[in-house]
Amino acid sequence: MPTQIELLKKHGFQIRGNMGQHLLIDPNMQRKIVDFLSPGPQDKILEIGPGLGALTGEILKRGAAVIAVEKDPRFIPVLREELSGYGDKFKIIQADVLETDLSVILRPEAEESPKRSFAQRSSPLGSLRMTHASHSNFKVISNLPYYITAPILLKLVEAREFFSEAVLTMQKEVAQRLAAFPGTKHYGRLTLAVRYGAEVGPGFDIPKSCFAPAPEVDSSVLRLIFHSKTDLLKPREEKFLFDLIRTGFAQRRKTFLNLLCQDPRTGLGREELLAVFKSLGFSEKVRGEELLLKDFMALAAKLKKRVQRE
Repeated sequence: MPTQIELLKKHGFQIRGNMGQHLLIDPNMQRKIVDFLSPGPQDKILEIGPGLGALTGEILKRGAAVIAVEKDPRFIPVLREELSGYGDKFKIIQADVLETDLSVILRPEAEESPKRSFAQRSSPLGSLRMTHASHSNFKVISNLPYYITAPILLKLVEAREFFSEAVLTMQKEVAQRLAAFPGTKHYGRLTLAVRYGAEVGPGFDIPKSCFAPAPEVDSSVLRLIFHSKTDLLKPREEKFLFDLIRTGFAQRRKTFLNLLCQDPRTGLGREELLAVFKSLGFSEKVRGEELLLKDFMALAAKLKKRVQRE
């Protein structure tokens, strides 16, 4: 397959950096990212936003099957032409991944133009629930567009039963948020939402010079290992948990206890909430940003029982 620069010249493309399009043009970095995913003949890969196939060709060379979702219609015929030699191993779907029902495109009988389902219209920090078929054990790879990185991450968390792992390139600041520790400025709702659905593993940085056009910031590659839904909470309990997390980070300077006192969803007064805090070993002055995911889950379980008894 020609290099990214050769393809740009061949087809006269102008890449829209202002739309989040930054093609990875460094061949060594392309191979390093694919090595990190370690695809083999037994693997099925979902690639989000393949662009001109910087990673796609390398994945296919290693024998894996690829379903690619690409929004920009200019890239579709190029990818089909350049990767035609891989036959049924490669499938390209023109769609906006945020408007796409992943449960449809990951089935063998998927159509070329999947419709958006009702399930995708819910809040990403709501129940994190999605109706779908059984686990397909896909791997995911993507150079995520900076301006929609968080929504795509949350969509993958929602659909996590389909995936074993993901290797994702993103803005370095977002990667820092996913790997952040409690009490730091990067620690927040996105940190906890992603960690609820996946273990975040260390990766490596990519300098901006590896892209064309070069973005204003450096990027990072991270690995997500997805948790099975059977190991986690039921949908209603998930919603309650993420409501608590939303409350905990609503005003970072305020104590979590004071924020919960103003939240009608708990249905409990200050003294009742304080008793729950003490039973969990929380200080009444603790802020939401100081708590681990397991702390929020323990609090959600306690409060849910208290609310149900009322």
